[in-house]
Amino acid sequence: MRSLAAALLLGLVLSLAAMYAVQRTVVGATMQTVMREYIAGELAQDADELYGGLTPLPDQPLQLAIRHFDPAFLSPASGRYFQIIVDGRPAFGSPSLGGATLVVAAQPSGGRAVTLTAGPAGRQLLQSASGYTVDGHAVTIAVASDVLPIDTALAELMTRYTRASLLMFALLVLVQAAIVRWALLPLDRVRADVGRLERGDIDQLGERVPAEVLPLVRELNRLLALLTQRLQRSRAALGNLAHALKTPLAVLTHMAEGERGQHDPRLAEQMLAQLDQLRQRIDSELRRARVAGAANAGVAVDLATEIEALAATLRMLYRARGLTLRCELEPGLRLRCDREDLLELAGNLLDNACKWARGQVLVRVAASASGAIALTVEDDGPGCPEADLQRLARRGVRLDEDTAGHGLGLSIAAGIAASYGATLHYGRSPALGGFLASVSFPASDAAAR
Repeated sequence: MRSLAAALLLGLVLSLAAMYAVQRTVVGATMQTVMREYIAGELAQDADELYGGLTPLPDQPLQLAIRHFDPAFLSPASGRYFQIIVDGRPAFGSPSLGGATLVVAAQPSGGRAVTLTAGPAGRQLLQSASGYTVDGHAVTIAVASDVLPIDTALAELMTRYTRASLLMFALLVLVQAAIVRWALLPLDRVRADVGRLERGDIDQLGERVPAEVLPLVRELNRLLALLTQRLQRSRAALGNLAHALKTPLAVLTHMAEGERGQHDPRLAEQMLAQLDQLRQRIDSELRRARVAGAANAGVAVDLATEIEALAATLRMLYRARGLTLRCELEPGLRLRCDREDLLELAGNLLDNACKWARGQVLVRVAASASGAIALTVEDDGPGCPEADLQRLARRGVRLDEDTAGHGLGLSIAAGIAASYGATLHYGRSPALGGFLASVSFPASDAAAR
């Protein structure tokens, strides 16, 4: 999954790296130009001093008379050289040339050219050639300096610049990471609100979020409200349908019972049986349709509270039979599901156990090490043969027609469990010896305690 923070930081790093590369190139080229122009200015000043030392004599070549030479001009291969061209011919050269000559292009009077040229021992030189006129003679004075010290100084400067830039680069990344973290804090609040929504603490997401996220939050809230309204309308419509069907069924049942002892008792019994099956089928399908399912499981239900209340109701219903209904409920367990779905599921399992139990029913709720939550109902009744266990979950399968709702109730429970991604397991109770039904909800449905 792609991280927004990682994407923003990656974009920043790449942008800073590209900016640094361009900046280093520009700064390096600029510094090199500035340094060479500065050195060229010094070379031009040396040329002017040499020009001042040229002395014309009657009927004799020009003489170079300078009292104080730069010591670098006197040491062989020192890296500092000059050469004077008079009327197109070399006339004077610095002792540092060691008898070698420079490649100098003649310059007009007042002209100046700065070039890179080869010097003694193949070293690259920065050369400034200036043109003068002395006593009618065309003079070009070239002063050159080895560029190696210049490049060495520039390389040292760029090394320091690179270190400082990398330090600033790292600081900028850290600062930007903190800024990105701060900018994404509202998303953490949205995530926390989603968790509170799952636990049932709130019914909508808070809208105190940045403008960029607000449309998404509003759409989610609108969707939540729409789902809630649809569920409420669906359940209201089903309730109305159930109420509308009960009256015609009651009338038909009354008519069939009236015919039982008159014209055709056998036909009346068949009609009553069919009406009873129709009533059970309608009740079953209405219960299935009322299941909200995991899509609407926005509220976390406290299992111990709801199961204990349901068990208390069943104790009252089956008081005449003297049933003992025990609850072993791990406290604090919360399940993200619709409350009515939970009551329908647990109610069917408990009602089935109470109908078949001889005297004891046990309901347990516990969480496993992986976080999955198991709801288990056991009884001390006759149980179910192994061959019939898999048939119980099939739609409409009933193993005993004399006890109302046995197969349909378990089938409804299986449908509710499936809508939440839970698994319904049947077997024999190791504690009571009768029937066992266990629903295991995945850890993702468990809410924080």
